[in-house]
Amino acid sequence: MARYYEDFDIPSVRAMSDAAADAAEKQRIRQMQAVAKSTQPVVGLGASLAALQRSIDESKAVSVQQTASLAESQFDVGLAAEAQVQAKEDAIKIAAETGAKIDPNTGKIIPPSVSTFPKAGTILRYRAGRAGFRIPIIADGKGGEYEGAEVVDPDYKPGGGGNQFVEYEYNSNFTKRRAKYFNSTTGQFTYGEWEDNPKTKADYDKEQAAAAAAAAALQEKRDAYALIEATMRSYGFTDSELSEITKFIQNGLIDPNMGPNQLTLALRQLPSYKARFFGNEERRARGLNTLSEAEYLQQEQDYSATFRQRGLQRFATRGQFATLIGNDISNTEVGKRIDIAVERVQYGDPQVLKQLKTYYNITENDIAAYYLNPKEVLPELEAKTTTAEIGSAAVQYGLSAERERAEGLRAFGVDLTKARAGYGLISERLPRTQQLSNIYSQAGINYTQTTAEEEEFKGTASAKRAREKLKELEIGSFMRSSGTGRTSLSKGTAGLI
Repeated sequence: MARYYEDFDIPSVRAMSDAAADAAEKQRIRQMQAVAKSTQPVVGLGASLAALQRSIDESKAVSVQQTASLAESQFDVGLAAEAQVQAKEDAIKIAAETGAKIDPNTGKIIPPSVSTFPKAGTILRYRAGRAGFRIPIIADGKGGEYEGAEVVDPDYKPGGGGNQFVEYEYNSNFTKRRAKYFNSTTGQFTYGEWEDNPKTKADYDKEQAAAAAAAAALQEKRDAYALIEATMRSYGFTDSELSEITKFIQNGLIDPNMGPNQLTLALRQLPSYKARFFGNEERRARGLNTLSEAEYLQQEQDYSATFRQRGLQRFATRGQFATLIGNDISNTEVGKRIDIAVERVQYGDPQVLKQLKTYYNITENDIAAYYLNPKEVLPELEAKTTTAEIGSAAVQYGLSAERERAEGLRAFGVDLTKARAGYGLISERLPRTQQLSNIYSQAGINYTQTTAEEEEFKGTASAKRAREKLKELEIGSFMRSSGTGRTSLSKGTAGLI
């Protein structure tokens, strides 16, 4: 029956005669023994490659007589062995250049994206020990291997002249296998009975295909998760938040039910994620649509630019951004609020800031923060500022500046410019007009600051008639007492009222 071998995978060897196969195997055993005598136990991939190189060197030293003997067999086994060695050398070279691994069991090249190490403690193979025993070669889980304690060889035949288990041979379709032994005393091989192979070639190929597919899927998943992780790093998470994020992503890699889409949805539920985009939580609570991550980050950038342009970098914080985003305050409105707070108040007339403090308990230290507070809507902030400006104009001219008085005038459209012009005129008229009001009290005319404001700012006709009546009374009084002409008298006194 033709024999098939685990170590050789070329057609010229698959159908060699028993004699030729035995001769080739003897040569390989001698090489292995020579290597074993000159080396320590193999540990790690580097040591395995070194041992393999020594085995290759040993094969090159085979005598001419041995080569001739092998050539006399049905097939040129020496050529086959040389081809096998060359294949191994090529595999080692490819692995070194690409960063791939070499499976210690099959000799196959495993690409970097698929490369995995056997679990620590896994028995990779056995090597022959003393008669009746064999030594397990065990994986260390890091790509290396070590020798375990010598164990009983279940295939050892007592009285067999020191038979040592070498390997299993398989038939052409991998349905049968038999154990192969080498007697170091006689230099002969013996074989066990053919038995059912616990794993067919189809099963093996199926497992390999499934492993390759799983490895490819895992690599695709790793690529997708690496992109997600890189994106998360660009979102400005703190170190502790990013630690939670990356740990979650790594755990997702081993969860077969979690793909990139599911991962993204689950990420948004993490406490760290919610803390980073807290403005969206505020919007959700207020019944507003949440922003995408890109929209949220763009909004933060716009806010930050506005604060920098106006010298308020201290407000360019994640917490401040979240408050503004959560309350749906646009960057345009933020700019208007800052302009009011800084340009009209903080950098304007100090009296305006004083009146704000008097009217609304706004201090100089938190004026910008007050105007950025989303609880205060922009129209109300503008109204309060205008009210303070009107009051400051009244104080400038030594007049009363109660909050209710200033708010009433603001309601009639008075602003800072009108207030300054009007109060300038009122301050000239009011002292003399009030004096005449007291002199001619019998006329029932009581001309006050409020009366003057109604005439000047509101255009009230009755207030204007009251002032003109006092003026006429004064002119008439002078005419009766001195006989002075109306024209000359009006020039002397009318300008005061």
